[in-house]
Amino acid sequence: MQNNIQECFKSMSVNEKRLLILSSPLARTQDATEKDAIIITAEDFSKECGITQHSAYAQLEKASKALIKRYFSYHNDKNKKVLSNWVIDCTYESGGIAIRFPEVVLFMLKEFDKVNPYTKYKKDIILKLKKDYSFDIYHLAKKFQAMGKFEISLEDFKNELGVPDSYNDLSNLKKRVIQPSLDEITEHTDINVTYENVKSGRSVVGFRFIVKEKPKLKAIEGRDPNTVDMFCKMTDSQINTYSSILSKVHSISDLAGDKDYKAFAIWLASILRDPSSVREETAKRIFKALRTETDFKG
Repeated sequence: MQNNIQECFKSMSVNEKRLLILSSPLARTQDATEKDAIIITAEDFSKECGITQHSAYAQLEKASKALIKRYFSYHNDKNKKVLSNWVIDCTYESGGIAIRFPEVVLFMLKEFDKVNPYTKYKKDIILKLKKDYSFDIYHLAKKFQAMGKFEISLEDFKNELGVPDSYNDLSNLKKRVIQPSLDEITEHTDINVTYENVKSGRSVVGFRFIVKEKPKLKAIEGRDPNTVDMFCKMTDSQINTYSSILSKVHSISDLAGDKDYKAFAIWLASILRDPSSVREETAKRIFKALRTETDFKG
């Protein structure tokens, strides 16, 4: 069942995957059954995915319509083949969507967490991935992170991602699938990924991916870790990543005023660069949220 489910995931859109990722913890905490609707609001979808609320509702509706048409197969305990839909029905509320899932899908959402790649990674990382194939390449890279690199044949790579025939052209595959995904993974996640061709003669027969964990942030020596003037040396990329995460954190949302997510993230980035630019209690709140909501350990 797990293998068939993952095969089905490959063909899903980014927003279909997001919808399932957000449904998983709700299914567990609510101990949902087929009779129970899981509600994903446009507000929550917009905050988690970093998009406008208006766009969130439209994308939720489109994703749910696609999901309700999908099915997968598995063999039951009597070794009989079973076909199952992903979704029983969707009710379109004014503020979001209420979805009822079959028991077999609820089982996956609630019980497969430790092995299911679509529910085991941190939401604040994977929901930032917006390119069609970023999540699948991220999952591949994470499997081989401890080794630092892995090789995969061209055909296996295309099968793993479920790319259409339009990407049989190598330059198209690199330009539209691989490089945009790697750029997004490196910018928004906990790893840096690069790649190089594997050749047989002049022909490219596969790829070698190099996976490196981003360095952990370290506190500046000699500073009191309980004071606001304590911080760590971060790159601009790290600052941009953390400020983007913080812009969607509820505990400091009142600091945004009338700023949208992007403007609020830019303001937060300026605070991370120079905490003395705001009042001490404001900086303390931001740093507390940073430690609570991210993997920051300073």
